[in-house]
Amino acid sequence: MLKRKEQTCLTSFYLGRKCVFCGHRKIWKTRRGYAKCKFCKKVKGIKILRRELNIILAFYQQQPANQTALDLLLNYQAVTRVYNRLRNLLWHLCELEGAKMSGEIEVDVCVCVSILNLPPEHFGMVK
Repeated sequence: MLKRKEQTCLTSFYLGRKCVFCGHRKIWKTRRGYAKCKFCKKVKGIKILRRELNIILAFYQQQPANQTALDLLLNYQAVTRVYNRLRNLLWHLCELEGAKMSGEIEVDVCVCVSILNLPPEHFGMVK
């Protein structure tokens, strides 16, 4: 389940009350079904926004792409494209986080022997 803060943020985007580009709440709704931000002047279609948010929510819930396509009545390739973009973004985020923790890791064999209950011969140690 989503946390309360995440759910209210998602609801604000879903209803077209918050800009997806800059995050401001000053949004104009046009006659043609678009949401236009007062500050950054960018335009996004509300139907397209809702479709994208539904796909992201299904990805968050670990629903397969083919099932998401059937549930939302969308093309499988369109859903797969969004899923691959999300996976790519997550991979790059993990790479950035991994760079902070790079270097050599040193483990004491005696600690491994006591925790894992393995004989010292397993690690090439002599009794």
